[in-house]
Amino acid sequence: MNQTKKITVLIVDDSSTYRQFLRDALSTDERVEVVSIASNGRLALPRVRHYRPDFVILDHEMPEMTGIEALREIRHLHPAGKVIMFSSHTTEGARITIEALKEGAVDFVTKPDTGGRETPVEYIRRKLLSRIIELAEAVETVAPARPAAVKPHELARTDALPASFDVAAIGISTGGPVALRKLFQNFVRPPRGALLIVQHMPPVFTRQLAESLQAESNIPTVEAVDGMKIEPGTAYIAPGGFHLALERKADGVYARILDTEPENSCKPSVDVLFRHVAEVYRGRAVGIIMTGMGHDGHKGMIEMKKVGCYLIAQSRETCLVYGMPSRPTEEKLVQESLSIEDIAARIRFLLGD
Repeated sequence: MNQTKKITVLIVDDSSTYRQFLRDALSTDERVEVVSIASNGRLALPRVRHYRPDFVILDHEMPEMTGIEALREIRHLHPAGKVIMFSSHTTEGARITIEALKEGAVDFVTKPDTGGRETPVEYIRRKLLSRIIELAEAVETVAPARPAAVKPHELARTDALPASFDVAAIGISTGGPVALRKLFQNFVRPPRGALLIVQHMPPVFTRQLAESLQAESNIPTVEAVDGMKIEPGTAYIAPGGFHLALERKADGVYARILDTEPENSCKPSVDVLFRHVAEVYRGRAVGIIMTGMGHDGHKGMIEMKKVGCYLIAQSRETCLVYGMPSRPTEEKLVQESLSIEDIAARIRFLLGD
């Protein structure tokens, strides 16, 4: 990011209270400039055309034009601008947010709970301001250009035997819903092994993500529930606000949902899942780290490496944010760094299809 140029932001929300909260929070950082404010999507469009802001903070539900309708128009007018949804913590808010991420929004932040321990402005500073800064500093943007996908048979040779793994554990964050959708749509049929997924999302949103992936792919997908048996050919999404752990019993492996402290400020945490996968599956697991901010999953991959798991990172050029895959790749923990299409091909090979 050019340090002499401020990050420009347009706020679009029909609530005057939230508009003020957002402006107050974002204005506390000298790197950020709120260039304009609009009370609905229709009023926002000429401001987008005029200011061409780096970021648009967009309410999901407004009069005149819905958040989805506004998003489509903003993406058409200013494709380089990054839209972050400002979403209510409801089932409908989660559904609309998942739809918005498919339509090109780069991320979302839930609206603050007015009864929380921190003020709304403090919450927005912690959750949204830091995200804007990190996304602005990210090398890649939405839909980065890349060469045509390598066909599965053109993947580099591996010493691993086909269909020799029982499970693939995936850790993913910013840019995850779009990446997971693309990953799942590369499966004509479910893999023979199970998929265990930690996507950094709050409660309610993870259930909507599971339902969306289930509806748009050939892989049965559910939000994991405590005591649920891990079955081949099924994808399990860690529930928001909890950790996904595992327990082996005489008749198989079961999901355990833990309400313990966050790790890496994340709940669910990729590290928690990866540690349990290493303990329960040993060398018969695949670990995959994909797009996202921060470094959740790095320590877990070290544990997986110790027991002989096969490790993969998403390639830099296909990540929205190359944070989580960076350390495992730089430290050579992973055997391969692959595009999303090629990760799908490798899963099919290693788990069997």
